[in-house]
Amino acid sequence: MVHIIGCVLFLSQPVWLYTGPPDRAALFFSKPMQRDLIGNALMLGFFYLHYFIIIPRLYFKQKRLPYLLSILAGFIVICLLPSLLTGRNPFLQGAAAYPPMDARLPPPPPGPFLAEVKHQLFLFIAVVFFSLLLRIRSRRYNEQSTRQTAELATIRAQINPHFLFNTLNSIYALAVRKDDATADSIVHLSGLMRYVFRESGDQNIPLHKELEYLGNYIELQRSRLGNTVVICYTLEQEEIGPAGIAPLILISFIENAFKYGVNPEAASRVSIHIKVSKKTLYLSVHNYKVVLPQHSFSSGIGVHNAKERLELLYPGKHKLEITEDAHHYQVTLIMELL
Repeated sequence: MVHIIGCVLFLSQPVWLYTGPPDRAALFFSKPMQRDLIGNALMLGFFYLHYFIIIPRLYFKQKRLPYLLSILAGFIVICLLPSLLTGRNPFLQGAAAYPPMDARLPPPPPGPFLAEVKHQLFLFIAVVFFSLLLRIRSRRYNEQSTRQTAELATIRAQINPHFLFNTLNSIYALAVRKDDATADSIVHLSGLMRYVFRESGDQNIPLHKELEYLGNYIELQRSRLGNTVVICYTLEQEEIGPAGIAPLILISFIENAFKYGVNPEAASRVSIHIKVSKKTLYLSVHNYKVVLPQHSFSSGIGVHNAKERLELLYPGKHKLEITEDAHHYQVTLIMELL
């Protein structure tokens, strides 16, 4: 609908920009008016030709000379064809350039042909740059969307076989001991995997599903690590009605704390606090820095991807602070819910 309205307004531009006296309404049907209408129609056609064909095939592929030649050819056609179709000879000047006209109409203004198409030059430049900006913006949006999809797949991959094997081993150990927590651990693992592979493919999901997923992840870590780490997890949530959030947007900060803040041979502590109030989510994650085994390494890819997703999905609607010193690592995130 927006395209249709824009096309109609652009095509009718020579009519609603006409500033002549009312008694000269016949000028609406004159040859110059017809020439301007045809010129605008050609410019509109060139806009879509430039947007869908010339830019992708020439500009984006760095074919500069063919691109410039196509622009020049389009301008020449737009300048000459309307005059030729309405009987004007663009290579003559003044009245000689026009066919005989109604005596009631004023004679055409004298002057060279290039002076008469200055407005066409301005419109043509505007059309070229506007379509170019729209196409570049569309391309960047598609690239960001593709990157977002890839990052989401990366986050899903963080629930890796190593984590699953350790969790299954922990559940097996609980089963051997006939621990009452065995059934709960299986339920947490089932909920986590169902969310990751089924429910996290949408752009926006209910907040309660994301919080349930985080709770399952934390409880599984608690079962897997046992008494080797102190895990403090608190959740405060007010009744705010239906609220949405981008899937897996928070897990990287929590997973980072377990991945790089836990060492069975050292004092380890992970503190996680989530509060939801008035369409605002507050997340605080803190862990002690520990000496990791030699085969471990800290890449920070998960946190980096989470930062990029926040910038992409919540521009101007979040505040992220990461502070650290020799012994502590703290993440504080405040974001507006969708």
